[in-house]
Amino acid sequence: MTDYRKLQELLRTVGSYETPPENRPARPAGVNGLNSVRYAATILRIISRCSWRYLRGTFNHEAWSEICCASVSFAERLGATVTFEGFEQRAAYDGPVVYVSNHMSTLETMVFPTALNAFGKLAIIVKKSLGDIPVVGAAHRAVGAIEVTRKNAREDLVTVLEQGAARLAGGSSVLLFPQGTRQSVFEAKRFNTLGAKLAERARVPVVPIAVRTDFLQTGRWVKDFGMVDPSKPIRFACGPVLPPELGAKKAHERCVAFIEGQIRAWGLPVAAP
Repeated sequence: MTDYRKLQELLRTVGSYETPPENRPARPAGVNGLNSVRYAATILRIISRCSWRYLRGTFNHEAWSEICCASVSFAERLGATVTFEGFEQRAAYDGPVVYVSNHMSTLETMVFPTALNAFGKLAIIVKKSLGDIPVVGAAHRAVGAIEVTRKNAREDLVTVLEQGAARLAGGSSVLLFPQGTRQSVFEAKRFNTLGAKLAERARVPVVPIAVRTDFLQTGRWVKDFGMVDPSKPIRFACGPVLPPELGAKKAHERCVAFIEGQIRAWGLPVAAP
């Protein structure tokens, strides 16, 4: 079982992590309904544990990191290899940043709290519908989540720029998924500039992160819970810390180039311009 403190320490000190052989079986488990249900249960357990800790008054960024690490541990027990690389760049910068990442599945939303809280407190942009769930929404707000409607672009822009700047000024980094929804194929034109604009406004760096999480497919009936394929690697690659002096346009272009380049290097499809 992966220890969240050890994982965070590795990301801070050497900037990388790869599942050690003793954390996974010799062969990945097969693709079947039972393993998919077990992984869905793991996600639900993470949500319920966060909610319970909130009700007890003990939910904070440390508890969030610890609980969410179960998403890594269970994937490894099924035989998946989990890799983090390039995080020494983030570790070299002391201060809050804006993270922008592609969005492939629910998995990265479960892993990021463990990984990114290693560098200071994290606030995530989430759907308002998630915030409307009793207790679950309150737990997210307790760790600084910013809620957007994804129905009114202008209203969401104001919300993110104002609340995001406030979180950054308070010392928390902010994570955005500029694609808005999960996409198995990366399409640059659907990766909006909101993260770069927030970073420029708050005068903090923006950091791109490329993810490969097709280990967990989008569900047919419930998007969050699909089939899992333990033979597919789970990968997180951190890009350069891009200073606000670059300006939003250039920072955005470099973020897109980094993420697209990583996805191509991993052999995954990228939409034509």
